[in-house]
Amino acid sequence: MSESIAQTQNGSASTETITAASDGQAQNQVQLQIDDTDTPVAYSTTARVWGSAEEINLDFAGPIRPTGQNNVARLKIDQRITLNPWAAKRLAIALGQAITRYEQTYGTLEIDERKRRVDGTGGS
Repeated sequence: MSESIAQTQNGSASTETITAASDGQAQNQVQLQIDDTDTPVAYSTTARVWGSAEEINLDFAGPIRPTGQNNVARLKIDQRITLNPWAAKRLAIALGQAITRYEQTYGTLEIDERKRRVDGTGGS
């Protein structure tokens, strides 16, 4: 089964047209109206991924905070999303596509913080 999505957005509401086709079957189009007017928004600087054979969990948190103890830090999980493995794989593909588009527009994202620094301590 293959699936493609076209999206239009108007304010906080958007419409997506989903085209799905199974092998050897005709394509079906469904217009999905998305209302996210009351959806809470959270900002995350840290993500943790874990799971089992049945589900993949995504934990989102703010920054890692020191505790005052040597070599001990604290990570407060603010949100947890649980997905089935198929939805997680579709999310991974969509995130990869979004990052590719971002880097084509704005340049490569450097994950290593030391290479990103502009203060003379390891970056440009």
